[in-house]
Formats: sequence, C-alpha cells, structure tokens
Amino acid sequence: MIGVSVLWKNSYTFNIPQNITRVLPLFFVILLVNLLISRSSGYSPKGSFNNINFILAFPILEETAFRGLVLPILARHPALGQLHSNSILDISWAILLTSLLFAVSHLQYYRLNRQSIRFMLFAFSGGIFFGLIAQVTGSILLTIPLHIAFNGSAVLYANFAAKKEYNRISRS
Repeated sequence: MIGVSVLWKNSYTFNIPQNITRVLPLFFVILLVNLLISRSSGYSPKGSFNNINFILAFPILEETAFRGLVLPILARHPALGQLHSNSILDISWAILLTSLLFAVSHLQYYRLNRQSIRFMLFAFSGGIFFGLIAQVTGSILLTIPLHIAFNGSAVLYANFAAKKEYNRISRS
C-alpha cells in the first residue's frame, strides 16, 4: 500500500499539507476530543505487540489506505462532490463514503454486536473529521498523529482500567 502511494502521484500520502491555517483549529479540537472520548471507545488490545500495532502500525496503514489513496480517488468523481461547504468545512460525499468504508473495515476482527457497532461509530466519526483535514490539506501528515493520539490514549485508558480492576480484585 505504501509502495503504491509512492508510485501514484495523485495520492495524499506523501504530500506536504496545504491550507494548514484553515484546519489548525479543527486539528486541535479533534485532538482534544480524541483524548477525551477514547476513554469510552472500548478498544483494548492485549500485549505489547498488539499495542504497538494498534498505536503505530494501524493508524499509518489505515490513513494511507483510506485518506491517502481512496479519498483522493473518490474526491475526483463528479457524483461524489461537495455535500456542504463553508469557509471551514468542505464535506463531500467522498469523505462520507470513505468514512463508511473505514467504519466497516473495523468489523474485520469482530462479530456484529454492540461493541463492534461502537467501534464502527468511532471509526465513522473519526473518518469524517480525518477526511475533512486530509481533503483540505491534500495530505495525511496531520491525520496520522490524530489517529495515533486516539489509539494511544484508548490503550492508556484500557491499561489504566485493567490495572485499577486488578488492584480492586487483589484487595478483595
């Protein structure tokens, strides 16, 4: 996937972000919200290998695939153009479709149940905001740290909760 990104000139993968000042306030709001809502995400990978993949590898690969490669392809399709536009946000059908695909991809390891639906809702909403930033800047270099921050704080919250539960049980 990353190799294809290097060869494909119309991807957002290795572009230097443009229009940063336009999305910087949104970037910081999303970062703060990510750190707060990741507590209730339900994500809790187990083991160092899974944590590293969840915190680093998955965000890089997912951002490359969905916002770096798929979004620019869909954004060029005339039927997937602007849904809503103002000076801050340019929401397109391409962003919504990419977000839906991103959400559905989070079902790959889970059965369809309440927890997997929660994962999908987090992925869909994150996909919209990450897509907005990627489309405005033409780059994924701002979405990758946002994705890493969300996944990393979800792991920290899960580890903290597990340690708290372990201490509660060991005192009993």
